[in-house]
Amino acid sequence: MDDRGYVTVFLTLILSVLLMLVAAVYQLVDLSCARGRSAAALRSAMSGVRADYDRYLFEQYHVLFLNQDQNGEGQGGLEERVQCRLEDNLGEEYVVRDVILNGVVGVTDDNCAEFRRQVKDASLYLAADKGVDVLKEKVNGKDEVLSKEDMDQLNMEKDKKTKKQKGDEDPRKYTKAVDLVGVAYWILPENVSFSDYTIDASTLPSEGKSGKKALSVNAKFNSMTRLKTEAAQSGGWLESAEEEAAGLGYAASCFNCLTDRVQEDTEMNMELEYLIAGKSTDAENYKSVIDQITAIRTVCNFAYIIRDASKMARLSALAWSVTWYFPPAQPAVKYLLAAAWSYTEAVADAYRLVRGKKVPYMKTADTWLTDLDGLTHLEDVMGDEEEEDKKGASGLDYEDYLLILLAPRMSTGYYRMLDIMQLNATKKAGGEKEYFNLKNAITAFGITTEVEYEGQVIRVREELGY
Repeated sequence: MDDRGYVTVFLTLILSVLLMLVAAVYQLVDLSCARGRSAAALRSAMSGVRADYDRYLFEQYHVLFLNQDQNGEGQGGLEERVQCRLEDNLGEEYVVRDVILNGVVGVTDDNCAEFRRQVKDASLYLAADKGVDVLKEKVNGKDEVLSKEDMDQLNMEKDKKTKKQKGDEDPRKYTKAVDLVGVAYWILPENVSFSDYTIDASTLPSEGKSGKKALSVNAKFNSMTRLKTEAAQSGGWLESAEEEAAGLGYAASCFNCLTDRVQEDTEMNMELEYLIAGKSTDAENYKSVIDQITAIRTVCNFAYIIRDASKMARLSALAWSVTWYFPPAQPAVKYLLAAAWSYTEAVADAYRLVRGKKVPYMKTADTWLTDLDGLTHLEDVMGDEEEEDKKGASGLDYEDYLLILLAPRMSTGYYRMLDIMQLNATKKAGGEKEYFNLKNAITAFGITTEVEYEGQVIRVREELGY
């Protein structure tokens, strides 16, 4: 009997220990399940908040941005939205003690790294026909129109005296007159309209950031030093274009310009032009872009004309007639006259471009438009339909030249894209109040939360993004 009592006590103790172990295991499993449920509920709550991305920006610009300052509530508002969803997901058994927002990734952080990533993704399925490969093919894969040898030969040789042809006049008198009037507005098509809106960039994501210096050309053509400087400034864009191929294709697909309207009801009409120039109005952006296109075309035309023996012979004779009182100046004046003629040709090129025509990157004798009589009959450069192949039907159009200008300016271009998006989103919303500033837009965020379950505090952290 005594032995059986010991056995009973022993078994009772063993059973008690087993019951305690079972209870502990049950509690651990229950807590683990509660932790898993809390994590799942938090992910679901964050997914619900993430689904509040801006619909207009997604539909029009194919980007996913979340406003962390919805209704002016700041980050606390986002935390509150997560907490409300989390409490609904967990039920009454759980008490949400704290929700802390952290790990926020802004659209403009790290030089717009997140925006660049989304642009790259969007460009993969956008039907963008303005690809860098197309530009490379149109310019024969190079953007340096003047070689080092070309630059070195300027003003080096002295020509023999030749006879001036009848009717040849110094083209600089035309270029000065054109520059005085203003090329951009002189060639402006009648059907083009500018928006009356004036941008205050200081309130926008770009905050008025200045980009690369605009290209320019001296229409007086009285300095060889300046001519050489200007001749060297127009190249080097192709490497930038290859690096920013996705961004350029995206810009061409999503933003309007003078000759291509891809969206309606926008605040500005010259959007691509704004990405390049960053000016306050359509008119200023248009003028800046035309001046820069003219500068590019002047250099390209100059590169052709100095290799054209017949044209240079005429210019040499004209230079002799201009410098008869000081013959040593003849070689320099010859090249200044060549640059002036190149500028005249560039104005004719720009005239065609703003009217939807194409201009080849490098000219030939067949595609040269002007003569030394200036631009007295500018409308004649349009030609007729049968001559389009000659005049550059396979060349670059106005938008192609905009992309050439934009390529080395993409570091500020991404910020200015956000400016345009914000302006158009505000306009779409009725303009009653400023649309959320995209400087407050985020693409990813993290949440750390404390949840109480049956007296136990569970800490969970999750991160989520687009």
